[in-house]
Amino acid sequence: MDKKDQKILAELVLNSRIPFNQLAKKVGVSKEVVAYRIKRLVENKIIDRFNAIVNIEKLGFNRNGCWIQFKGVDSTQERKLFNYLKNHKFITYAGIVVGKWNVALDIISKDKYHLKKIIEEIISEIGPNLGDYGITNNTTESEIFPTKVLGFSSEFKSIESKEKAKIDNKDKFILKKLVENSKIEYVELASILNLSANAVKYRIKRLENIGVISSYTISINFDKLGLELYAIQIKLNSVLNEQKLKNFLRNHPKISFFYKYLGHQNWDIDIGVYAKNSSDLRNVILDIRNELGTMIKIEDIFSNVEILKPDVAPEGVFT
Repeated sequence: MDKKDQKILAELVLNSRIPFNQLAKKVGVSKEVVAYRIKRLVENKIIDRFNAIVNIEKLGFNRNGCWIQFKGVDSTQERKLFNYLKNHKFITYAGIVVGKWNVALDIISKDKYHLKKIIEEIISEIGPNLGDYGITNNTTESEIFPTKVLGFSSEFKSIESKEKAKIDNKDKFILKKLVENSKIEYVELASILNLSANAVKYRIKRLENIGVISSYTISINFDKLGLELYAIQIKLNSVLNEQKLKNFLRNHPKISFFYKYLGHQNWDIDIGVYAKNSSDLRNVILDIRNELGTMIKIEDIFSNVEILKPDVAPEGVFT
């Protein structure tokens, strides 16, 4: 993969619905070359999927992080539990991790009672094989830097909005299809919904304008690029200089996102780091300690070894 491939990936991360002719101008190649390179990136499984990012808060849902530890399970039992979590309609991102936890995931819920019900379902399914688990409250702040790892400085700040949007079943269907494939054409959606292409285009534009669709992006298999994802959980001290912390996270070339929580007993911030190996990760940890010193305490570090379910709006959001 060369610099032009990296540029294509970076532009698709920011907008996977960008027309090929516009993408070609940004990259400095022909439309045909762009199409060929994207086809090759898909065939080589570097691009996993094209999808829309849905602001689930606009649809009346909250996101909660969850970490689970198993005990007394063999590989067959473990895979069965992984498949259960993967197929749960209110679980979005789920990944197998190495460290204190066995799996990390995000749960989408309508309120605290719905969250309680989902957690009880998960605990019941795991049964006596549950070792420990942790739940975070809703994120108070999050920032994602999706092109940094590809060597480009363009950044995307996630939309935070509690205002619920009014949508109908046709809108939900359109959202679901865009999550499955953000490049789907208006005409194809129109034929399924028995609407005109212009009516579908209007609905999508409205969903964008009211913030239900945050953006369109791609999922990248970073292991194909020789990178591993690590999570660093940090506890903030009372002497924290918050602006210094944010500037450090935004500017460090290896840090791809952070999620800040309110009042968690063990940690306050999750930091995502893409590194080549544990030695590369150690350099990031040294940077954190050197820059932030006594302002923070590193509580835990774990590596993500397999993505079970990508971070896209799950089935439960559309039902």
